[in-house]
Amino acid sequence: MNSNIKTILKSAMAVTVLSAAVWAAAPTTESATAPLALNQAKANSNYTVVGQWWSPAAAATWPAVYVDLATGAQSLSSSGQVAFFSHVNGSIKANGSYSIRTVAKDIASVTASDWATATSVSSQGSGEWYEYDLDSHANQAIQPLTVLVGNSSGASYAVKLINFTNVGQQVVAGQLQVKADTNIEVKAL
Repeated sequence: MNSNIKTILKSAMAVTVLSAAVWAAAPTTESATAPLALNQAKANSNYTVVGQWWSPAAAATWPAVYVDLATGAQSLSSSGQVAFFSHVNGSIKANGSYSIRTVAKDIASVTASDWATATSVSSQGSGEWYEYDLDSHANQAIQPLTVLVGNSSGASYAVKLINFTNVGQQVVAGQLQVKADTNIEVKAL
């Protein structure tokens, strides 16, 4: 019986030593309530710029939709960093103290340092940022093209045209009017 007690004690001691070794080698984990550290993680945002009904015959006077790229807020009064104007509010231009430049890269690979080598433009529209596809009869984004939006401090945002939705036409007082919503992806730089 003495021998059985010794065997049991030896087994218990071995289990204790093994448990301590496994516990010591296990990776440490943080508390489930501890905040996660995000090192410069920036999520892209998708916005729908709500287009305005207007006559294609008067595209030069199409009401601009101004967009704050940080929040997606839209206004018909001058605000934000960019304005969407012209035919179906599909063209983009800088607003206020901002300027725009283009780079032939996908938005995923664009960084703030691309500002230095990007092409300065006053606006981007039909034949530059999008083109009309004869087969689908739809305006389609020119890929890969990203518009950089910045000021004297450098690039602040990258904007990619995704597509146009909610395309429509109506006749008001005998005059054709059209509209579309412009869907964009925005990346803070």
